[in-house]
Amino acid sequence: MDTKWKSRTLFTLFAFMFVIGLSGPIAFFDQGSRYLHRDYYRTQDFTQQLDQFAFYLNLFELNPISKQQAKSSITITEDEINVYRNQQGPLNDQLNRLRDEYDLLIQDATANNNDKVADYYKDKLELEKQNLMKLYDDDEYVTALIRKEKEQQVDSYYEYEENSRSEFTYLRDQFDYYFRDISTGKAYTSLSTQNEYTAVNQLNGDGYSYTTEYRTDVNNYLYSWIQGFEELDASSNVPHRGWIAVPATSPMKKAADTYRREQIILFTYCLLSITLLVVCLLRMRKFLVVHTERDRFKSYYLQIPMDVRMLLLAAVSLLTISLIDHLTNQLIPFIEVPAAYSGKLLFTLASATIGMMLIIVQGQLLTNPLRKWSMVREEWTRSLLMRGVTRARVNFTLVVNQVKDSFIYRNTGIRLLVFSCILIGSGFIWGGSAFLFIQNDDASIFLITPIFAIAVVAALLLFNRQFAYLNRVAKAADELVAGRMPHELAISGNSVVAALAANINALRRGVKTMQNEQAKSERLKTELITNVSHDLRTPLTSIITYAELLKSEDATAEERAAYVEIIDQKSKRLKTMIDDLFEVSTMASGNAKLVLAKTDLVQLMQQALAEYKDVMDSSDVQFRISLPDESIYAHADGQKLWRAFDNLIGNMVKYSLNNTRAYITMQVSERQEVTITFKNVSKYEIIDNADELFERFKRGDTSRHTEGSGLGLAIAKSIVDLHEGHLILETDGDLFKASVILPLEAASLAS
Repeated sequence: MDTKWKSRTLFTLFAFMFVIGLSGPIAFFDQGSRYLHRDYYRTQDFTQQLDQFAFYLNLFELNPISKQQAKSSITITEDEINVYRNQQGPLNDQLNRLRDEYDLLIQDATANNNDKVADYYKDKLELEKQNLMKLYDDDEYVTALIRKEKEQQVDSYYEYEENSRSEFTYLRDQFDYYFRDISTGKAYTSLSTQNEYTAVNQLNGDGYSYTTEYRTDVNNYLYSWIQGFEELDASSNVPHRGWIAVPATSPMKKAADTYRREQIILFTYCLLSITLLVVCLLRMRKFLVVHTERDRFKSYYLQIPMDVRMLLLAAVSLLTISLIDHLTNQLIPFIEVPAAYSGKLLFTLASATIGMMLIIVQGQLLTNPLRKWSMVREEWTRSLLMRGVTRARVNFTLVVNQVKDSFIYRNTGIRLLVFSCILIGSGFIWGGSAFLFIQNDDASIFLITPIFAIAVVAALLLFNRQFAYLNRVAKAADELVAGRMPHELAISGNSVVAALAANINALRRGVKTMQNEQAKSERLKTELITNVSHDLRTPLTSIITYAELLKSEDATAEERAAYVEIIDQKSKRLKTMIDDLFEVSTMASGNAKLVLAKTDLVQLMQQALAEYKDVMDSSDVQFRISLPDESIYAHADGQKLWRAFDNLIGNMVKYSLNNTRAYITMQVSERQEVTITFKNVSKYEIIDNADELFERFKRGDTSRHTEGSGLGLAIAKSIVDLHEGHLILETDGDLFKASVILPLEAASLAS
């Protein structure tokens, strides 16, 4: 307990000494400039009084000018006459002004049957016109007017001069002087002697505390007060040279003694306080043992955001410095009159000490947690400024984005801007009219109010129609989200809402098409499952059947060999079907990789045809093949493209009607595309929708009695799609046509 009490006592003592130590430098910077002069007679205060005395001395005694002399010296130039006329304005404007002013008065008097008043105003109007004509025609008349104005200015000047005489009388009691006219040698002095040598010796004697040589200014004050007295100043104002001295009995001598005493006190106090400040800084660690860890104040204080703590510290610091500054201002008055200032001084000193203690405690609590950079960043994120900046940045970004979003469609942004300008402009106009009505009883508000009401109502009706339209569009969108099919929206105008309604209609049609496609997909999926199960089950059943027959002990060796051959064929067919299904699934999922290279499409087609040469030659179908003589090069995956050609040629061989002709052609279009056409007459009836032939396990013959996996066209289409081409199927009765279109954007046509 004693240690804690001792620590707090030392802390309070340190704060007290630190306040005393700081008061010295503050006093020096605040008041030192006034006391840096050698004595009082070098200060600005004394110099101003000296110059003021010399000015009044020159004005009242050395170069006095009487009022009559000043008025008689007034001169008026032709330029002044012209300027005076120009200030009145053009003659026609002045005449019109007079007519407007008096015509109204005359009309009012005539309306009231007051002929005398009307005649009076008529006579006065004529007199005003005559005076106005004189103003523009008679120079002597204008000269008299200007002279009258200048005489009034002279009267004002001498009234000011007379009011300043009391101050001159006061200053004359403070100084003694001796001046001599340089041109005439006439002496002007407050001394009893007129001799210059005797006067100078007397002014520099022991009876005077300060003496200085002085030369008066030749410019009289009347010249700067009133224009037109240049000649008067040049003739009547002559320079004087002499001396001004401060008698030892003058009150200024007492002011000089007070200045000297205050100067010694201030610099002594500053020196002692700076010494105490240095001691405090050197012994700071010993005194600043403050037990803030156990104080409840610390836990509450650290919960305050860092920037608020800094503001509190700055506020307490400014208050404490102002108290110390007030303390230094009371120092010299306290020394002069201790009884009058002792209470104020002690109260200010105690308040400054408490403020210094708060500064030290807050400084320690503020800086101790911030010794690590991580703590600084953590405290900064908690600060009100950072949170405010973050929130302001978010709100600013939100506003900017909202403004940008308003102009995503320029038409909407312009409409919103026009609507805002109408409302704001109408509000300003109506408010201004209301203000004028209140201030000046301006009746324009009764005209502005209906116009304002009509503009606002029209704008509200316009936007109400737009919002009603928007609500209908929003309701249609809600029905689409709920899975219902809304009615088609009417499209009116070219606004953003109309464009949105058109998009909703497009979505409606898209949803309807998607529903149809979904129904079709469900049907095709059912057929796919049926076909897959049938086509895979048929060879699998054969394999199982002949495997059972192999197990029979009654089978001969020849029969067993035949059974094995059949099982091998069915297994290969099953493997082919599974491989084809895997390949088309891989291509459809987008996982297939192309090995692109420069490929001769003509040669590739010839290789695919060579695989079926024997079959074509022995077939009853006549194949007509038309390929270019020149090579066509393209960047393609030759192996996969050969597979597509192979599947299409295989379909022709399998499904062409006997004793008919089949055609294979290849040609390059003007759009740098190669078109390969496969045409034949089908031996089976073809379904109406040719696009369904691309579905897996789909055959043109629904009896499904032919060999094959039913995946040939699906695989071919996937390969062509991977090459960014198109495979188009067309049917016309039993006529079947497949067209492969491959782009040659990266290909070169060989000559």
